[in-house]
Amino acid sequence: MKRPFRIIVLGEGKDERGKPRTIPPLQAVSHSQQGAMEILVRRALYPLLNDGQPWHRGLANNDGIQVLQPPAQRLPRALGMVAVLADPNALAPLISAAIRPVRGTAPADLLIATHDGEDADVTLRAIGVVNSSLGAYVPLLRPMPEIQAWLAYKRAIEQVYGREHCTVPEPDEAALKRDAKAELQRLLKTFGGRFDAARQAQLAEYVSLEDLTRFEWAGWNEAGEELKAAHAAELLHRGQ
Repeated sequence: MKRPFRIIVLGEGKDERGKPRTIPPLQAVSHSQQGAMEILVRRALYPLLNDGQPWHRGLANNDGIQVLQPPAQRLPRALGMVAVLADPNALAPLISAAIRPVRGTAPADLLIATHDGEDADVTLRAIGVVNSSLGAYVPLLRPMPEIQAWLAYKRAIEQVYGREHCTVPEPDEAALKRDAKAELQRLLKTFGGRFDAARQAQLAEYVSLEDLTRFEWAGWNEAGEELKAAHAAELLHRGQ
């Protein structure tokens, strides 16, 4: 059996599906415990690993991509992931443990960092420092202004929340660009829908590729190119 392609996504925080994950570091995370960004990363990676074939929901549990729990922090006091991503000294041990171990084989094939686009400059600099020092290529995916800009679409909301077709309004692009989280909450309030991490993960499965690529400014179109470059760099590093 072909080995799964193993990825680690940094930046989702501790409550991927609304409940703290207690999975040991570098162990597989079941699909039911993956967060929205982890699912979206799998969706963007799948065509790169499968000759351009598009991802679909039927592949949710068998797309050949395995999400791993991030490495444990090696700090006296655990930091929030936003702080880790901004600090090269805190970030370097995580990248090293995942894809540049001092000894042995790397447990992951790819490490991906994510951060809301408007506040990502410090994170981008920190990742650049660590990539340079470790000879790595960790990409930074930046949804603009935040991940909800990739999720707040009427048909996906209708499917996830069991609403009839055309009963949820279209998102307002200006509002989405200004505050995507607030716009998603507005769409949900039209029928009393609850805003939570588990539902967002489901939206990540249901949102169509057409909707994901609708707005250039949202950053989805750059995600595939970032992942493609990172994958190519890792293959080169490993002599494959």
